[in-house]
Amino acid sequence: MDREAENEVKNVLSAADSTNEVDNSAVTVHGNKKEDVQAEMVASDHDEENSESVPTTEEAAVEEAATSEPEGTRSDLDVKTNEVNEQQTSHEESVVVKVNSNDGDGPPSLHPETPERKNTSPTQGEDEAEEEKSTADPEDKEDTNYENIQPKQEQREDRDDTRQYHSLLQMKLAEFFQKKAWDDTQLDREIPVSEQGYDKYINILTELKQQLTADSETAQQQAEELRLKSQERLYKVENEWRELLALKQDVAVTVLSRRLGKQASQAKVEATLAKETLLQQELIMLRRKHIMLRIKIHRLEAELREGEERARDPLHVQFEQLQAERLELKKHTKKQNEESLKMQKKICSGLEEKLFWSQMEVQAKREQLAMMDATVARQRDLLSRTRQVRNGLQRDNMRLKEQRGLLGNSVLLRDFEDTVDVSDLLEEQLEDLKYRQAEMIF
Repeated sequence: MDREAENEVKNVLSAADSTNEVDNSAVTVHGNKKEDVQAEMVASDHDEENSESVPTTEEAAVEEAATSEPEGTRSDLDVKTNEVNEQQTSHEESVVVKVNSNDGDGPPSLHPETPERKNTSPTQGEDEAEEEKSTADPEDKEDTNYENIQPKQEQREDRDDTRQYHSLLQMKLAEFFQKKAWDDTQLDREIPVSEQGYDKYINILTELKQQLTADSETAQQQAEELRLKSQERLYKVENEWRELLALKQDVAVTVLSRRLGKQASQAKVEATLAKETLLQQELIMLRRKHIMLRIKIHRLEAELREGEERARDPLHVQFEQLQAERLELKKHTKKQNEESLKMQKKICSGLEEKLFWSQMEVQAKREQLAMMDATVARQRDLLSRTRQVRNGLQRDNMRLKEQRGLLGNSVLLRDFEDTVDVSDLLEEQLEDLKYRQAEMIF
């Protein structure tokens, strides 16, 4: 009975929280005849941080009420509930209607800040009448602000419904406290604990401890295995990254050394690769941060679902807060994704630009090589024709030399003249001798 009553009170309090009627309640019951019941109901202003602490304060109040001393009588409890109702009527607050005047184009909106309190005692009628009189003037002033939002009759109907619901909650609380006092008087008697039950619970505890140790050991083993696997993959990735950098360096140095020289190209490539390594490390850090944020998002979503399962009707302010946090995280992750994409595009654009210029240089060199090949071919043809002409001229020269005889050869001509002179002289001498011989004969 005790647990059923406590569960019933918890359900009632959670329902009250869902309708934003009671935000923070702390009820302390003392069963002594000299002590009085003190109840405090504080209406929050829908602060996001205070909305998270509502279930804990409600559970503390229920536990305090459950563990209080059970010596009070039914008459004392009736008096105490009347005192609680009187305190609640003194803390009644009206719904504050706030017109959103920031946006002139959009329709006005209502912002309920503090829900109205409800009463159950017969003396609350007079307090309500006085409060209605006191709040009549502000409501008349605000009618001009929300005429187009909600009729006044609907507001009164909603107020009556909330008051009836609050009175029902107060009746259930009074019944719970009366039952609790009666049950506490019955529970004062000592309940003997059997030895078999004690042994049973001890065995259950030992089994749970063994299971916990086994689960912890398996979890540690799995964590160690996963750590080793991650370390191996990290080494593998680092080795592949070094090989890729070495390959890039070799290719870039071979391409740029034709234009800039070996040392200059090597220095430029090393600077570019160092910058790329820094950008890659920054990208890795951003990816890790993105993964951590995604894990955090999943954890927050799981916590949100768990909170929804525990309190099936959560507070609207808490839901808006979690939704805002989720949107901020999504924006942050989206921004990081955009930054990473920009970095990747920047790196790719730099590499593409370098590749484009290297291709242009290769194309220019190829064109120059083609021009040189054409020039060499033309010169080769010209050389072959020149050689042919030279050979023809040499043949003609030999033929002309053969045909000219002694022309052009001064030594032979001089020798020929000498021989001709000698032969002429010898002929004259011969003629002279012939003439002398003839004279001698005749």
